[in-house]
Amino acid sequence: MKPSLARYFLIAFLAALTLIASAGLMLYRSTTDAERHSRERAPVYAPQLLANQIVESTRQWTRGTKAIAQSPLTLRILKSTDAAERRELMATLTSLQPELGEIQLITSDQAKGQTLIPSALGAQQKRMIEKARAASNQGAALRAESLSLALSEPVRDTDGGIAGFVLVERNLSEVGALFAATPLIDGYAELQQVNGVSDTLLKRGNEQLKFSSSPIAIMLEGTPWRLMMWHKPAATGLAADLRRSYFGVGSVLIVLLALCVWLAYRLGNRMLQDDLTIFTKLFSDVTHERLRKRYPVELRELQNGYQVMYQLAKMMVNKHQRVVNSAGIDHLSQVSNRRSFEAKQHEVFARVNEGWAHSLLILDIDNFKHVNDSYGHDAGDQLIVQFGKILKDHLRSSDFVARLGGDEFCVLFPNTPLKKAEELAQRLRANMPSRLELQPNVMHHLSWSGGLSEYSRQDQSENAALARADQALLEAKRAGRSRTDVKAA
Repeated sequence: MKPSLARYFLIAFLAALTLIASAGLMLYRSTTDAERHSRERAPVYAPQLLANQIVESTRQWTRGTKAIAQSPLTLRILKSTDAAERRELMATLTSLQPELGEIQLITSDQAKGQTLIPSALGAQQKRMIEKARAASNQGAALRAESLSLALSEPVRDTDGGIAGFVLVERNLSEVGALFAATPLIDGYAELQQVNGVSDTLLKRGNEQLKFSSSPIAIMLEGTPWRLMMWHKPAATGLAADLRRSYFGVGSVLIVLLALCVWLAYRLGNRMLQDDLTIFTKLFSDVTHERLRKRYPVELRELQNGYQVMYQLAKMMVNKHQRVVNSAGIDHLSQVSNRRSFEAKQHEVFARVNEGWAHSLLILDIDNFKHVNDSYGHDAGDQLIVQFGKILKDHLRSSDFVARLGGDEFCVLFPNTPLKKAEELAQRLRANMPSRLELQPNVMHHLSWSGGLSEYSRQDQSENAALARADQALLEAKRAGRSRTDVKAA
């Protein structure tokens, strides 16, 4: 497939378009990511706000538990032995702190294990008493287990002794809701329970950030928990400075686009110059009357014009060649004319000094005037025509035959010494027909006289050999015609 300027510039345009689209997409994505990052990223105070909310909720539950433990109703419940009174007082006590949920009261003896837990108690109440015993033994008032929080507060009697314990167990659904509602974009958070080994209670976000950034630890005061936060590293590169990024990418894009266009121009210009050089060669060949079989034109856009010009040039060269050939051919005998003979003799004479021997033979048809006078000029012309054809048929292809004028012909024997030329002249005479039919019922006895000579380095002019051959021809005619005389240099 032939290359074309259109294809190269199309390729350059597509390359530039691809660069523009790629750069635009890259800038668009970096811009939108940066905007979304800045718009949706959680504020820096969000983790601390969540921690404060969890701590404050725990404090409220602790204060409520203490208020229940300090209420006179609680001591009356622990001292009472009437089950109905205990239920009534317990309902009143629960209404004082409804946000605490279920409240359990146990005596100090039950907490210390000195009194068996009644078998009539439910499984929930028994589990609460066990937690109270554990809290009493460990001296701790706060214990977390999964997503529930058990609060324990001692109840003191009038003399300061411990009469029993208030037990409150809170389900941490509020904490889970707070944790899920906290803004967390491009981050990761965990709520951990610290009890020698960090147990993760809640987690949220991209956990992979644990391996790519350092955490922020926030201890939740008054609770057995801590809040761990991991944030996505700060944006770098294009997203860090959009203005500089636009300028840098735009500059690179302009340079690349200019480079593509420049390369396309250089390539197209070089191919165009090469093709113009080919056209110049075509014109030069036409002026020198020659034409090559093929001219390698590369650009497809020039192919049609080249084909038209090549055909025109071919016609011109052929026409000129025909004109040249017809100008050098005798119109009657169809052998070379006097002008062609002179050009050929000039060429042969120039090669004499190279050491080559060249000979020439002048022939004159015998009794030619008699034919014209007896049978007319048409018969004489027919004799000229047939004699020219006989010469061409019976001479070598390398021999040059020309009609000098009238009935006088000349044969040049290139690269042929005089002795060899004599043999050729004798062979020509022997092979020629003796009779020719010039017109119906008009027969002519054919004979000719010749003068033979050769070119010599001592000749002062190129016509010297022709003059010697002409002198030999005259001597042959004087000697009786139908013979060939030789005159050496």
